[in-house]
Amino acid sequence: MFSGAMNLISPGRSRVLSRFESYLIYALAAVTCSIFIAVAFGVYFEPALLLYWFLGVIIAVSYLTTTANPARPARGSWFGWGAAALAMLISIYFMSRQPFYERRLPMIDELSALDQTAAIVMMLLVLEATRRVIGVTLVVVVLVFLVYGVFGHLIEGPFSHRELSLPEMLDQLVFTPNGLFGSALSVAAFLVFVFVTFGALLDRCGGGDFFFDLANSLVGGQAGGPAKVAVVSSGLYGSISGSPTADVVTTGSFNIPLMIRTGLKPVYAGAVEATASTGGALLPPVMGTAAFLMADFTGIPYGTIAVAAIFPAMLYYFSVFLAVHSHAKLAGLKPVVDPNAPTFLTVILHNWYFFVPIAMLVWFVLAYDRPAFSAAMALAALVPIAIWRIRNPVKVVTTILNAFDDSLKRMTGIGVACAVAGLVVGTLSMTDLTGKISSGMFTLAKGSEILTLAVATLVVIVLGMGMPTPAVYALAAVLAGPALLALDVPMLPAHLFIVYFASMSAITPPIAVAAFAAGSIAQANPMAIAFRCCRLAMVAFIIPFVFIYHPGVLFIGDAAGIAVSVISSTLAFIALVGASEGYLLTPLRPHWRVWFGVAGALLVTTSLWAIGLGAILLFGGGFWLWIERRRLSRQQTV
Repeated sequence: MFSGAMNLISPGRSRVLSRFESYLIYALAAVTCSIFIAVAFGVYFEPALLLYWFLGVIIAVSYLTTTANPARPARGSWFGWGAAALAMLISIYFMSRQPFYERRLPMIDELSALDQTAAIVMMLLVLEATRRVIGVTLVVVVLVFLVYGVFGHLIEGPFSHRELSLPEMLDQLVFTPNGLFGSALSVAAFLVFVFVTFGALLDRCGGGDFFFDLANSLVGGQAGGPAKVAVVSSGLYGSISGSPTADVVTTGSFNIPLMIRTGLKPVYAGAVEATASTGGALLPPVMGTAAFLMADFTGIPYGTIAVAAIFPAMLYYFSVFLAVHSHAKLAGLKPVVDPNAPTFLTVILHNWYFFVPIAMLVWFVLAYDRPAFSAAMALAALVPIAIWRIRNPVKVVTTILNAFDDSLKRMTGIGVACAVAGLVVGTLSMTDLTGKISSGMFTLAKGSEILTLAVATLVVIVLGMGMPTPAVYALAAVLAGPALLALDVPMLPAHLFIVYFASMSAITPPIAVAAFAAGSIAQANPMAIAFRCCRLAMVAFIIPFVFIYHPGVLFIGDAAGIAVSVISSTLAFIALVGASEGYLLTPLRPHWRVWFGVAGALLVTTSLWAIGLGAILLFGGGFWLWIERRRLSRQQTV
């Protein structure tokens, strides 16, 4: 009985599409991708019209491709078809009414009964699509805020607000840029969509195989090689796709079985893949949806954000790689050399052209700070690669259309999350709940900076339970962001702090979507994978605090400060990973793990004396272990 009730509210599963449904989505993808790529190149369309169309298509595709719950048949249903058609009809209705919406004065010119009805139905369609695609957790969060908007005036005390009528709420939530069609959905449509399309076409052209071969040629022959290949290849692919779950499904399909075959346990193999894939959302040049939202929310150029994120992302992957190396050494895994594996030089010579679109993407982002245009240029650079590799005009066109189809389906989760997050942001704006929560956080922490950061961390982690990264960031940015800024934390470190914890929602229990995706491939317990991920990704939970107190890791400050921050944080995570995994040059006994844990903790402090002492502990302990290893090696030789 309980499992039956859970099925009713659980996210749906992928539908088996009929030929007509496949062609319909194919056509919607071709039209929608073409329009938004044209916009990225600079062709002008009325933005509001495009947002109406985008949301209608995303909601329609969500209903067509996802069942109501896991127990429902995988074939299409009349309700799904009806909901998809209704979403498109309402979007077309909004498009037809756009001239009136553009002229009217919000909150003054009344909305017609049909306008209000269409708004209510669209909100309900968005909420149900969210439940199907993402899960009930996000729906409950949104409903809590909406209920607060309706009944908050009945609350006594500081959280009370003025009474809001239904027409006023609908006006704010649907017919102004503060709600459903707000900045979050705009970022998803005009920025993220083009990058997702670029990633889909890169994958269709063989980019995923290229990243795997490149990683395999670099680290495949080392101890624990397959796990290290997973770290490198998933990071490279994830930096372009920006989606942890998509990365797990794509690269994990061959990384995870390979790791298991070479001696790693399924839980560990799944955790390595999920952790490496999640880090892709933090790794430039593309990073993830949250970084684009951050650029829009803060006004900081995306290129500036990408440059600042380089070293923390590299530190993340360095720590994960070091943890995998330590595990391989402790497990006694031997290098497996594949004589048929291509060498690094062979991979580069045969596939050098994949660097062209990536280089163009990086160049245009940094030189012109036009992310959407940069992605469109990189996308255009992939077309000659497709022609070169496929050498069949019909198959080239088919490959491009398939990539469009892939990108639209990948956008359903992102688009729905951004749309429903807009409802929460709109409610916060109407009720001024943002300022009240920020003030409450500050009061709870009694003005303490470290306590405020801890409370902000807790807010983001709690929001991240069962919610996708863009929704977590959009909500946390308006709830926790002002409290951090009130501490005089600069805008860039404050919001990047939120981005990191929001991104980790993909592997944070109890609802870790990347871990669940890895679990389905590894045939292992996803909760066990999620907890192992948190240990592997330890750096991601610590480094946000590091760049609050050591902004030099974001390349902020003078050269000396940057050098101290970069070196001390690198040494700190060498020590912390060694303490966590129990290996540094040699297996560590408990007292050595404490020794290096203390060294790592000292190295992340702001005191130069503490940093110096931490470095002495690290190098002194390392030197002692090196001597011990040499002594044992001589004894074994004799």
